[in-house]
Amino acid sequence: MSQYKSRFFAAVMALALPCAPVAAHEFWIEPDRHQVEIGDKVTATLKVGQEYEGEVYPYLSARFKSFTLTDETGTRDYEGNQGDRPALSTTLETPGLTVMTYHSTISKLRYTKWATFIKYTTNEGLTGAVEAHKADGLPEMGFREAYSRIAKALVQVGPVRAEDRDAAQGYPLELVAVDHPFDPAIEAVTVRLLREGKPQEDVQVAIFAKGADGVERSNLRTDAAGEVSVPLTPGTRYLLNAVWLARSEEDGLDYESWWASLTFARP
Repeated sequence: MSQYKSRFFAAVMALALPCAPVAAHEFWIEPDRHQVEIGDKVTATLKVGQEYEGEVYPYLSARFKSFTLTDETGTRDYEGNQGDRPALSTTLETPGLTVMTYHSTISKLRYTKWATFIKYTTNEGLTGAVEAHKADGLPEMGFREAYSRIAKALVQVGPVRAEDRDAAQGYPLELVAVDHPFDPAIEAVTVRLLREGKPQEDVQVAIFAKGADGVERSNLRTDAAGEVSVPLTPGTRYLLNAVWLARSEEDGLDYESWWASLTFARP
């Protein structure tokens, strides 16, 4: 590898350093458009940030377990070029719903401030986490967490077909649109949260709605079926985010967390 290429790759890797969830940052896929015509070229960026605003992260195969596109023909791996920004660029030829999905590799962090853990668990609605931490006799500093991200984006290709649906793809934590959010006949979309394929009750789902007047956040909690109902407003993009935190059985780790996001738009 040339000296120039070595420096370039090092710079790209620095940009791709994982963003710690202690800052309560969401990770999502943001297509340039959520509704396109058959044969249109689409780009999508990987973003990390807050309130639906964030930094753009490049395509780096070392940073993900899978990066896929799913449509009615099946699921296929997306293969980009190292360092690409936006991370995805493709032509969508198959009518119906295309699902972009990104599953990151595992990253680890160490808590140096107790207040950080309190802020993180409060912001993500992880009720009982602080009390359980104290009950387990864990320290207020120096404990460690491993985390990974599962991001999905929905893109409608061609005319809306009400029968098209998002589907679970077997990720550790996953948000699945039960209804078709692009269907003009519905006023709210039901979204289900799955943990290892099973619906989860009483978990916070943060909804970020970006319209002409900015971004509005609301928090819902899943019902007994693991579902929330998200009201839809025309001309609005949506980012949904949910977090699952559990004690780790791995030596040297105290917690594991999974972060699931889902993006779509209401035309």
